[in-house]
Amino acid sequence: MNPRVAILAALPREVAPLVRDWPVSNVSRREGTSVWECDGAIVACAGMGGKRAARALELASSRGRIDSIISVGYAGALRAGMAVDRVHWPATIIDDRTGERFECSDGDGTLVTTDHAVGRDEKLALAARWNADLADMETATVARLAKMRHLPFRALRAISDRVDDNLPDFGRFTDEQGGFRGSSFAIYVALHPWLIPTTFRLGKQSAQASRLIARALRQIIEQAE
Repeated sequence: MNPRVAILAALPREVAPLVRDWPVSNVSRREGTSVWECDGAIVACAGMGGKRAARALELASSRGRIDSIISVGYAGALRAGMAVDRVHWPATIIDDRTGERFECSDGDGTLVTTDHAVGRDEKLALAARWNADLADMETATVARLAKMRHLPFRALRAISDRVDDNLPDFGRFTDEQGGFRGSSFAIYVALHPWLIPTTFRLGKQSAQASRLIARALRQIIEQAE
């Protein structure tokens, strides 16, 4: 029996290039969840943040056996010069809220998980406090749950925003399901036109990040077949 990996992401667009041709197992707009499956993997998205990441794992587990877990998606760079043309496999995951540390089966560098999207000034503070390279909102929760289940765990991240990108507070554009309210954000940017260049660059970086994530995950799935 082939190994079966649970691939957990916050937003469907983070894994869209990977699952574009996969059969959809379940989509609930009301709950803000999506699930796709192939022979060796199940992909689940349930929104941003730790609680929604836990929900994604519940969804994946409800579809059958899981042999390992990978938390995937976008991350913010905490240091200048972080490569945006490749994926990153952090070796250490830190929960900024509790200080807990989780070690991955391989990789290098450190990712810190916060309970909100971080701006430019806070990125520098996080890097100094934890000697970290990347930041996200889900990985520490997934790492904790994987440890509780005694399952191998890895984190795969691609950079969507550089350390010097001056972004608005994305928390105001998050809905109750942890989804991103793109229409509200577009209106906000239209009313604050100085954000247009940064928003355009962020869109390009996010699209590239999704493609890089898909390429790395395809290799993993193919190797397991």
